[in-house]
Amino acid sequence: MNSRFLIAWLALGLLAAGGCTAGPMVVTDYDPSAEFSAFGTFAYSGMTDRGYEVGASDTSPLRRRIIEMVVRQLAAKGLRQVRVEDRPDLLVHLFFGVKDQQLVESTGMAPGRYSGLNVTAYAYYDGDWVPVRPREITDEDHVGALIVDLAESSKKKLVWRAVIRAVLDDYLEKNFEMAEKGVAKAFKDYPPAK
Repeated sequence: MNSRFLIAWLALGLLAAGGCTAGPMVVTDYDPSAEFSAFGTFAYSGMTDRGYEVGASDTSPLRRRIIEMVVRQLAAKGLRQVRVEDRPDLLVHLFFGVKDQQLVESTGMAPGRYSGLNVTAYAYYDGDWVPVRPREITDEDHVGALIVDLAESSKKKLVWRAVIRAVLDDYLEKNFEMAEKGVAKAFKDYPPAK
């Protein structure tokens, strides 16, 4: 069961800078020489999950939900899904990953007695001059990333990529909502204007 949550977190991969609630960060790039208007069909070719190849026939419900998000976006852009054997114009490949991120933040100086510490700052506290040291707060997050690659199948050449990152939530459904927003944002300007 634990690996299913990890897979879900991987699938929902989305970064956000240090716990930002603004949602997923999305970056896209494309090959300017590609003729996006010539692409009419696509096929899902598989995914890489935590560095391991997962075939297109994988039926994991968590992975399926992410795949369906991408398929919906491509269909909304007028592309038709076919099988890999039908020689599609584009092949869709997904990459997932989760990384632990630690944020250490200094909140200022804390008064107190620190014997043996090399403290050069002093503050007047409780009627006496005492050495002070910075207070630090450590926060740990799981940062997920989802990468969507579209490759021109006839040339086996990458033509478009979206990288979606965010700090993951403890609740699975919130992660799926964040993934849906990130995928929609990635495909907002697809196909890219020439």
